[in-house]
Amino acid sequence: MNARWNMASTGWLTLPLLAALALRTALLASGAVSFHSDEAVIGLMARHINQGEPIPAFFYGQVYMGSLDPALVAIAFRLIGESVLAIRVVQSILYLGFVVAVTGLAYRLSDQRRVALIAGALIAAPPVTLTLYSTASLGGYGEIMLIGTILLWIGFDTFDRAPGSAWRWVALGGLGGLGWWTNNLIVAFALPVAALIIIRWRTLRWPNLLMAGLAFAIFSAPWWLFNLAHGWESIRFLSGGFRPDLEQAGLISAEKVAGFLLLGLPALAGIRFPWVVEAWAGVWSISIMVAYGLLLVPNGWRSLRQPSPPERYLWVMVAGFSLIFIVSSFGVDASGRYLLPLVVPLAILLAFQIARLAERRRWLAGIAGLFIAINLAGTFQAARTVPPGLTTQFDPVTDIPAGYDQQAIAFLLDHNERYGYATYTAAYRLNFLSGEAVILTPQLPFKASLEYFGSDRYPEYTARVAAAPRAAYVIANLPQLDAVLTERLDKGGVRYSRQAIGPYVIFYGLSRHITPEEMGLHSLSPVK
Repeated sequence: MNARWNMASTGWLTLPLLAALALRTALLASGAVSFHSDEAVIGLMARHINQGEPIPAFFYGQVYMGSLDPALVAIAFRLIGESVLAIRVVQSILYLGFVVAVTGLAYRLSDQRRVALIAGALIAAPPVTLTLYSTASLGGYGEIMLIGTILLWIGFDTFDRAPGSAWRWVALGGLGGLGWWTNNLIVAFALPVAALIIIRWRTLRWPNLLMAGLAFAIFSAPWWLFNLAHGWESIRFLSGGFRPDLEQAGLISAEKVAGFLLLGLPALAGIRFPWVVEAWAGVWSISIMVAYGLLLVPNGWRSLRQPSPPERYLWVMVAGFSLIFIVSSFGVDASGRYLLPLVVPLAILLAFQIARLAERRRWLAGIAGLFIAINLAGTFQAARTVPPGLTTQFDPVTDIPAGYDQQAIAFLLDHNERYGYATYTAAYRLNFLSGEAVILTPQLPFKASLEYFGSDRYPEYTARVAAAPRAAYVIANLPQLDAVLTERLDKGGVRYSRQAIGPYVIFYGLSRHITPEEMGLHSLSPVK
């Protein structure tokens, strides 16, 4: 392959970028992507970094997902001010870079403009799952998609063109290390590169491998330093999942496979929103999945029977990561977010197959338009139903609609309630939106079952609330907790006032500082 990269011959590659920019601008202007405490934590981390706190190894309260994202958001805050939009701008810039990277990777693999344009268009008008997690900042997804795609690109280029290139090996190691620290999903992108290393092991130069290893160690250093000092907590988490007591269902189970096939893949295909089980496309969903199958299955069969290194390279990623997902403890989460890396190879493989069909009948290139239309229709359908709009919340109880946050903050400040106990869904969200004028600690149950899950991600807030002479209580979307809190305050002889503001209920003016533990709110019997 002799693809030459210069503006004269590749200016057309900007077409997917321009389309993505237009669609993303419209999405940000619509306000259809909801804002929640998970994203607020990133904003708070960025704020603290700008106030002089050292950049932590991982997100607050976690032992996974490196804090590259908050560091980038901190830069955006300095440039354009602290806001939810600034967080979204960072994600959007990463996403636009991702569109360029996929378009370029497709061109490098195929040496065909048609393949590159189709792949780029499929990413520029993506399924709702990719749109959501490349807009709302939730855990380095934007960074890992960009880093991983560049890793795929340089990995193929190294073995195809310059296996002895020292800088390429340093780049591979550095990208792999930065990705490993940022989000362990980098494994998906590293699989085909690792396969090439294994296949061509005897022909590789040891100095290049050593330089790649050194670069990996340097760029992933925060991960290693943290785990050396904390008994390899990240490894325990990766092997156990979020709730090891509930989620370990054996290496391969029928539930994991069914979730992957019936929920995960449809989410990647754009016919199901991550936050609901049902497919928005209804009865058309089967036809859409069949269309994907009719294109991808022949491509896979062709890659097995005939030498096709570029496509085999991508299929190694698809097959290898699908197996890892099903085997791992995270295979129980079929929402689609952990499968996002598969968007890259699937888009390019679709582009390869559509381009082949177009060689016989030019009009068949329009098949790409069908998939783009499906993605756009799904995004429009989600955006027009606000609430919830595009949301990262899987439970309606935790999905607090926008529009009441500033009223709640103003009420608390007007009544001199700067500190308080809250649900996780309310705490960090209001802390960030108030510029920390209000400090709430998430010490209350936030699920309808009223079962308390430890969600204290920044202990300093808890210490400040505990030391305050008075503390309010703030809950959201939980009438069950409202009733319990009322009963426990009355039982404890605490005088208070109560105010409802949209989904929020605020207990304020308490006659004394009483903690959730004192009222037994951490040990409530689960409500079924």
